[in-house]
Amino acid sequence: MVGSVWGTIPTILYTLENPLIAGGVVLGGVLLGIGGWQAAKRFGWRRGPSVAAGISLGVVLGATFSRTLPDYASMPGVVPRERPFCYVNGFSAVGGNEMINVLLFVPLVFFAVLAVRRVLVVAGAAVALSAVVELLQPLTHRGLCETQDFLNNSAGSLVAAAAGAAVLALGRVASR
Repeated sequence: MVGSVWGTIPTILYTLENPLIAGGVVLGGVLLGIGGWQAAKRFGWRRGPSVAAGISLGVVLGATFSRTLPDYASMPGVVPRERPFCYVNGFSAVGGNEMINVLLFVPLVFFAVLAVRRVLVVAGAAVALSAVVELLQPLTHRGLCETQDFLNNSAGSLVAAAAGAAVLALGRVASR
């Protein structure tokens, strides 16, 4: 598993070579980081984790919506409107793109749990956001809808929520 995580780095770097994606990630991260700061002030959340969650949300949205339809989605001989709306495939963490989808929501969910201290709400919102992203990608021509991506994002989100809950629990124990 650790080898898979480290093996993901070249895929991430290759993805960020696309100036559209790199720009979307940076712009989204900056704007939503500022939004995280403002939300923390308004709702009484922890500021540092709120900013980190905002930046992470910007990275998620920037990476998923600031690109064009991937080359691999244009299969020879297949007319785009004949493609299924959503490809039904199962969970897999084998491969760079698959592991990116497992890791994509991890920082967002982890920092959001620390910011708002509502583990189940954050986990549920992350799973819902993943579903919305997958459904919007084919409608905006910014990617493919795949159940595997949804499952991978959701698995990463649940692990990150559990890790955030553990950090909150350790903090409560340490403050006694």
